[in-house]
Amino acid sequence: MGPEDFRLMELQPGDETEPLVCRLMRVDIRNPPPYEALSYTWGRSRDVFTLYQEPEIPDTSGTLRTVSKITRGLYEALLQLRQRAKPRILWVDAVCIDQESLKERGEQVKIMRQIYANAARVVVWLGLADDETPVAVQEIARLKSYIASRGLSLEILKAMTDEGPDHKMLDLNEHVLDEKTTAILGRVYCRPWFRRIWVVQEVTAGGSSSEVHIGPYVIPWDDLGMVALGLQVMLWNSPVPIEGPGSRNALVMWQGRLFARKTPPTLLDEARSYLATDSRDKVYALYGFPAFQELFQRFGFKPDYTIKERDLYERVTRLTIESSQTLEILHYVDNPELPAEESEWPSWVPRWTQPTLYWSFPLQDYTIYSKKTHGMLSVLEGPQGNLLRLKGATVGRITEVAQCIDWTPADKEPTIQNTEALTQFWDATSMHPGSPSDSKEDKFVGLAQALTAGLDSDCNSAAKSSVRHTADAIEFVLHSFNTASVSSQVQLSALFIHLLALRDAFPHGDRLRYQESVVWICANRRLFQTDRGLFGLGPFPVQPGDIAVILYGGYTPFVLRPRGNYYQLLGECYLHKMMGEDALQLRKRGTGEDMSEETIFELR
Repeated sequence: MGPEDFRLMELQPGDETEPLVCRLMRVDIRNPPPYEALSYTWGRSRDVFTLYQEPEIPDTSGTLRTVSKITRGLYEALLQLRQRAKPRILWVDAVCIDQESLKERGEQVKIMRQIYANAARVVVWLGLADDETPVAVQEIARLKSYIASRGLSLEILKAMTDEGPDHKMLDLNEHVLDEKTTAILGRVYCRPWFRRIWVVQEVTAGGSSSEVHIGPYVIPWDDLGMVALGLQVMLWNSPVPIEGPGSRNALVMWQGRLFARKTPPTLLDEARSYLATDSRDKVYALYGFPAFQELFQRFGFKPDYTIKERDLYERVTRLTIESSQTLEILHYVDNPELPAEESEWPSWVPRWTQPTLYWSFPLQDYTIYSKKTHGMLSVLEGPQGNLLRLKGATVGRITEVAQCIDWTPADKEPTIQNTEALTQFWDATSMHPGSPSDSKEDKFVGLAQALTAGLDSDCNSAAKSSVRHTADAIEFVLHSFNTASVSSQVQLSALFIHLLALRDAFPHGDRLRYQESVVWICANRRLFQTDRGLFGLGPFPVQPGDIAVILYGGYTPFVLRPRGNYYQLLGECYLHKMMGEDALQLRKRGTGEDMSEETIFELR
């Protein structure tokens, strides 16, 4: 086929007793006949069913029919969508693309978004109905009507965040959406379709014309989007659990959040929670979005299913660094454990198939760290493969690391679950004098800011409201120490006694305000201290002997692990007094005791 050709499937009419029969036709994407595009999940490949294909020239004898094998999910969808009296023209990827041809698959990926955008309608198939479906459909209609009664336009709803202050305009509560209804609706969004990476561009290309089918039931896509917003607001504001990421994924697609992502790393990160049978599709399924099209076109990079996953991810990382002239993509490295030394997978290449460890966004996403203040990018030429050579400077060697500080609900509010981890860390770091001017008060200020990565509850700089931020932290930690589960040893710890004394020097703080930051940012990150007495918050695998560095072109410091003549990248970190403009000013004044001389780091 030519680069602008694609096939359509004419599904022949019939009743439920007759076999599925179709005819394929080749058309030009610039002038296709009216058609609908199907968005569905393939299902298990071992569950196969028969689809008969007629030749393009009708054959009344039926002797020229060929047999195709399709998965259960597609078979059930076509049975439901088939009309009794007239053909239905559809685009279905499994049938209209030669799945055995890697070349054709790569070529069709490039026009996939256009195929869905040109369709008269995108038909979403979620699967067969179950016993709860009639109730779920009724509740979706009821909740959609309630949200619509708030007088908010679709534009306002699509711009609304589920965790921001504007969600209060929805006025949702347990009386509108009780626990039983939330569970029933949540199970709709647990269907596999909401986790599939390809549906992201399929349904966003279709927009409001998309319709969703569950067996014989049809739901407008906008209705499902509004209900997803309602569920996410309830999840944020109440303890009612919602299974899986399906409702969030639906909201992301409905609101077009991926279109708002301006760079490949932010787009890839937003799509982490989606699944792909072929790991290369974590990249190729996003080809139709502006952030990726610009990158691919600039470097002449085309979808290629002959390339290995590791080689593809590495190439995207290198091209992104070259295109942006920043190390933005390295901020999305968050390995739960480092690749083995003999592994072919470079530590500096993000694994987009793995869910992120962090509940919060990477630190560089926050406004106060969004400027590249750590010097101009310097990528040195050298052997390719798994090696990346960067210029930078060492800030310090990590000497103390805390256990992960976990959280547990207490009266619906998180408190520190393992307070021993915090007290042990405080005692261990007390052995280090820190900076000459550091008092115990200054030390706790540094610890309090490290626990929230230097951010306050509004994601602004905590240093600019240091007194309030520290007062809030004192109340939050003391509240955790005062819970019934805390041992008497902890309540006699140096940290607890110090905070009781320090409390009088500060105004009364708001522990809930501090909680808003610390619970999300600190999760799956570890507190550490460097040999220069600086507190930091780093990636989960950090350990003594690792080094905190500044890499030119990055937005925050990073943690590296020395491996003889090279380093492995653990991920980004917060380092007290070494963020943003602070680090830039230190570098301008000369390294001195604050940083080592400029160094070339070879990352593998």
